[in-house]
Amino acid sequence: MDRDIDLGCRRKQQVIKIFTVTIAGPERFDGEAPYTWVVEAPDVTSAMNKAVAYHALSQDEQVCDLEIDPLHTFEGLPPENCGYHWNDLRSAALEAEGANGCP
Repeated sequence: MDRDIDLGCRRKQQVIKIFTVTIAGPERFDGEAPYTWVVEAPDVTSAMNKAVAYHALSQDEQVCDLEIDPLHTFEGLPPENCGYHWNDLRSAALEAEGANGCP
């Protein structure tokens, strides 16, 4: 997916990629598995920021209590037989579920 970003006089085309980001919250101290989010972003830093913000808001947690698992954060989707559940935050998945006000 390509998106144009207005940089004043010039426009720069930004390529949006898919990233998998795994985040552990305070539940990690109780032995609960971390959450894995699939997001769309132009780069891994933006993907991590997006996943952390969504995780903090959806789980009612503070950002300072969250840790990104670098071994399970990468560009692309989780492997087909990854053995863990992941949450799809890509635009098409959210629209299909009726998020963003769509029926």
